[in-house]
Amino acid sequence: MAADIKRTAHLPEWKIKEVQDLVEKISQSRVIGVVGLRDIPASDLQQMRGELRANVEIKVVRNTVAKRALKGSAPEIEPLTDLVEDQTALIFSDENPFKLYNILQKSKRPMLLKLGSKSPKDIMIEPGETSFSPGPMVGKLQSAGIPAAIKGGKVVVTQHVTLIREGEIVSAKVAEILKDMDIFPRNVGLDLRGAYEEGLIFQAKDLSLNLDELLSQFGSASANAFNLAIEVGYATSQTVAHMLQIAQAKARGLVVELGIPVPDVMEYVLLKAAANARAVSSLVMGAKTSTTVPSGSAVHSSSEKEDSEVKKKDTEEVAVVEGLGALFGQKEVDLK
Repeated sequence: MAADIKRTAHLPEWKIKEVQDLVEKISQSRVIGVVGLRDIPASDLQQMRGELRANVEIKVVRNTVAKRALKGSAPEIEPLTDLVEDQTALIFSDENPFKLYNILQKSKRPMLLKLGSKSPKDIMIEPGETSFSPGPMVGKLQSAGIPAAIKGGKVVVTQHVTLIREGEIVSAKVAEILKDMDIFPRNVGLDLRGAYEEGLIFQAKDLSLNLDELLSQFGSASANAFNLAIEVGYATSQTVAHMLQIAQAKARGLVVELGIPVPDVMEYVLLKAAANARAVSSLVMGAKTSTTVPSGSAVHSSSEKEDSEVKKKDTEEVAVVEGLGALFGQKEVDLK
């Protein structure tokens, strides 16, 4: 990035040097940002500089100097000049604009509203006990429009009230109440208005993303895509191992179900056969023990018929059990 600084008769030499140094800094930086400094006390800004030093370099210069330096840099950087207004600083970083935005957001700190400033939101006071002891605080709350009373030795707010609405100017009474009640309605820090990286200008509205939520959505999408690929049999370097495992399990189940004597699966085939044998044996023995004997004269009248049926059943049982024995290598079966 070459700087082309126009010299004029009324431009001091020190300002020309300041612009040139800034142009050189811009040319050497991966990311250049424009931030707002409104309402940041000098002591807080100095502390932020120290906390952000590992990721961000902050350069506070006059707006005219910042604009001249941005215009004297590469053409694609010049649009940042539109963001230089009010109290402004330039920042330089190696972090991408999205991460930079989050770093600056996390560096903000709660701060009171000052007299004459605008409220950033509606500020509500909820009913309930406060930490104040009886005294002048009751009158102070009431004068600010907050219903208050003394109960149980404490000052109590008796009903819900909106102390100030968004956009309203903070009065002296409201500012004092907010201070006394430790209410910090806003976070103050470096407001990133826009940033440049590799030919692109990012506006603040483009950078305010919930990264945790976004990463969670990416994770869900990845898992769903993986499951779909497995379901339809789409082979990739990530899915092929799982597809082979599923195919192997299905093949093993089919072999076991059909009783096919495959060497690596014989253990499962025999286990299933043994389980089936136990089930058949249990049915046979259950049928034998459930036979009932009639009482009275019916026993004598039908004894010959029953003897014939019992002998027939014994013969069938011997045949079934001998068959099971042959399955598992037994040559003799004892039914006694």
